Parts: sequence; C-alpha cells; structure tokens
Amino acid sequence: MKKVLAFTMLVGCGDALPDNDFDYGCRSHSDGYSHSVILCGGQEPENVEDIFVTCNIRKSRQEQFEGCIGSTDLMDLDPDCELQHVCSEEK
Repeated sequence: MKKVLAFTMLVGCGDALPDNDFDYGCRSHSDGYSHSVILCGGQEPENVEDIFVTCNIRKSRQEQFEGCIGSTDLMDLDPDCELQHVCSEEK
C-alpha cells in the first residue's frame, strides 16, 4: 500500500524526481515545499521507501502541518538511501 501511495504522490507532483543533486535548494522551510521522500537504490518511483511532511522550523507549533516529522537531520538512513525535499517550482 505504501508503494502505491508513494507512486500516486510522485505522479501527482510530476512524472519524475529532479535529476540534479539532492542538495538543489529545496528545504522544508522553502516557500514551495510540498513533502519529503526517502529513496533507496535510485531516484525512480519504485525506489521510494517513505513519503512524509517535515515540520517547518520557521513556523510556530500551531502553524505546523498536523503529523509532521520534527527533524530529519538525525535520521539514520541506510548507506544507499537519501532524503529529498520536494518543492513545487514557481512559474
């Protein structure tokens, strides 16, 4: 079920993840921040392990998305896994 949800969210946000490096400028406090994705083994939709919303450190507790993850800095990811924040591009 998680993989179906992950695929659906990825398709809803575009047909693929950005090709550039994971440190491309999107942060959980960026204006266009949408969600965060953990990928293991590549950047294809089938490599999605988890999708969640990271709390915005620049907002008060009352302004946070309910159920957001407090901090991704201390996540202990497997060596072949990476975290990517997804932002919508402003046009």
